[in-house]
Amino acid sequence: MIIFDDMPIRYPVGEHSFRELRRGDYLYVDKTKFVARLLRQGKFIFLSRPRRFGKSLMLSTVESYFRGEKELFNGTWLGEHETDWESYPVLHFDMSRTSGYTAAGLLRHLNGRLESFEKEFGLTKDCNPDDIGDRFSTLIEAIYKSTGQQVVILIDEYDSGILETLDYPQEEQDAISNVLRAFYRQPKAMTECVKFCMVTGVARFGSYTLFSGGNNYLDISMNSTYASICGITQKELLENFQIGIKDLAQKRNLSEEEMMEALRIKYDSYRFSQSEELVYNPFSLLNAFSELSLDNYWIKSGTSKVFVKYLSRAEFDLMELEELWVSRERMEAKYSKEDSIPLLFQTGYLTIKDVLDFKMYRLGIPNGEVRSALVDQLMPMYMGISEDQFSVLLTHLQSNL
Repeated sequence: MIIFDDMPIRYPVGEHSFRELRRGDYLYVDKTKFVARLLRQGKFIFLSRPRRFGKSLMLSTVESYFRGEKELFNGTWLGEHETDWESYPVLHFDMSRTSGYTAAGLLRHLNGRLESFEKEFGLTKDCNPDDIGDRFSTLIEAIYKSTGQQVVILIDEYDSGILETLDYPQEEQDAISNVLRAFYRQPKAMTECVKFCMVTGVARFGSYTLFSGGNNYLDISMNSTYASICGITQKELLENFQIGIKDLAQKRNLSEEEMMEALRIKYDSYRFSQSEELVYNPFSLLNAFSELSLDNYWIKSGTSKVFVKYLSRAEFDLMELEELWVSRERMEAKYSKEDSIPLLFQTGYLTIKDVLDFKMYRLGIPNGEVRSALVDQLMPMYMGISEDQFSVLLTHLQSNL
């Protein structure tokens, strides 16, 4: 491999495959100790984090572990401590790849994935493709019986498309939910055939009834032990990004200490539990080092237009978002126009700032990037003008300060 003197580090911007990241010699922040904890935590695990926060990479890491890909873990915590590298059959579903978020589109996508797994394991399809739950459970049981091993099931972005369907007629939303519910209930129904099952998404697990009997899933989203399972801590930043910090500081004519403070203000301060541990947005941080620029990368990577439209109709005061005390139940509730706080928290526009007696949580805007996004995306809606008109107005106001 050719190494250029002026580009010695490969930052894994947008790379969420653990296998490709390790084989491609990308910079890797070691999170494998969390994998070891997960495996001993329980059989059915759920994790919620905002989009582009590392959920897919974590699932990919779990997959490589269960496939027994020991060589990929050389130099990691798990590689140094694990002694059992047995390989298991893995079923990995990425729900963000669904095209056309309708009930029919979901069925086509899921049937396609199940068919590919049936071919992989040399199994024949002998059930109704319209009964997606039956086909999934039949596959799990057949793999278990044919291999003699329990099956590992990984479901990424389980709620993909939920934001896109917020304005759908209720009948269409119900049809989509029925397909998902029939599919998602199978792993726990087949518990004897399942070795491990992990589900990730943005919407909190308890917010939707897609998983009947949800007590079988352990929700680690606000568990202090996993506060930094996704994202980059200050310690990890100092240990892994010294060259990037130095390069960025030199380009901006700042000291390294000043550069660290600028990064903190721009991308840090996400908090996901009662623990006071904070993390940086990993997507924005990696882009900043790769591009040597402080930009709003996370926001520009694809904020849903439906999300913005939905929030514009919701009932909340933009000024209250800097300091808002709420209960945990409210933070984990289902999205609604009557209360937009669960949507803002779960999607990463609000984060935990303080905790009172383990019952009440003070929420606030995490950092400068998110604050800019809320202004740029929501203010035009409130003022009844286009984003372009708002940009012109904002530039005019700033030039006259």
